[in-house]
Amino acid sequence: MEGGLRILLVDIDRLKSRRNLFPNLALMKLSAYHKGRGDTVLPLNFLLAEAEVIYASCMFQENADVLQTLPLEGVRYGGSGFRNWHVVLPSDVEHICPDYSLYDCKVAMGFTSRGCCRRCPFCIVPEKEGEPKAWASIYEFWRGQEKVVLLDPNLLAAPNWRQTLEDLIREGVEVDFNQGLDIRLVTEEAARLLRKVRYGRYLRFAWDLMQTEAQVRRGLETLRRAGIPPSRCMFYMLIGFNTTYEEDLYRVRVLRGMGADVFVMAYRSNPYTRAFSSWANVPSISKIYDFGAYVAWKYHCNVEELIAESSSHEVAT
Repeated sequence: MEGGLRILLVDIDRLKSRRNLFPNLALMKLSAYHKGRGDTVLPLNFLLAEAEVIYASCMFQENADVLQTLPLEGVRYGGSGFRNWHVVLPSDVEHICPDYSLYDCKVAMGFTSRGCCRRCPFCIVPEKEGEPKAWASIYEFWRGQEKVVLLDPNLLAAPNWRQTLEDLIREGVEVDFNQGLDIRLVTEEAARLLRKVRYGRYLRFAWDLMQTEAQVRRGLETLRRAGIPPSRCMFYMLIGFNTTYEEDLYRVRVLRGMGADVFVMAYRSNPYTRAFSSWANVPSISKIYDFGAYVAWKYHCNVEELIAESSSHEVAT
């Protein structure tokens, strides 16, 4: 392409969703690349503007249908929401420092590794990115910001995990391990390094599968011995996939009993998962009232009736 082109970048998710979404990393990289070539990057989602090149990116599948409604032609599109894994950024775009000004983004964002060694049936990462691999150092996308948001899907499984943690420790920059760390891979060495990292209020982990309970307990104990108490750990907890109500309640009680915090995430939305999430994610309620009492007060039924309604909802949909 010749320099001086007008470039339109479209964030599909922001056109549809009212959620407080992260800036789209791919679009920020495309903006940096084209500005470096002397092209004009139009304001984000400026759909009425004339442009020679149009890119659209979508992270969430439920928003992907918006693309078909846009009054645009010749759009180059990609992102997890479109499920087109073969569409990736060229290497010289992928490994460029993002243009944070596109979103007025005050934090640094990026991947130091890609891929995951797990085969969780609810996760797209293994299909999309394959096995864990080193991707970049923090210096590729960090330009002195006070905070780094790491998007690595399973940092502790990557071959460069020590280097990444050592770089973060050396720079003293606060980090958000945004996709969580794998509690099953927390060794004594990893725990000692994590103890030296500035990580804000919590380290984030997950307990999604019942069969990993022993590893969750062992990982929390390893962190505690290294000086990271369970109160500084938060666990994402998947419900509505392959666990029962009793197993969901058990996991909340175990994690809270060990002193860790919990944030429930629903795999699918139905009356039960909405109710359980709204109960568990508000500690001022769930630490005082059991779920049965909450359901009776909020929904005027018992738990069994709520689950039965949810089962019929799944059949209907």
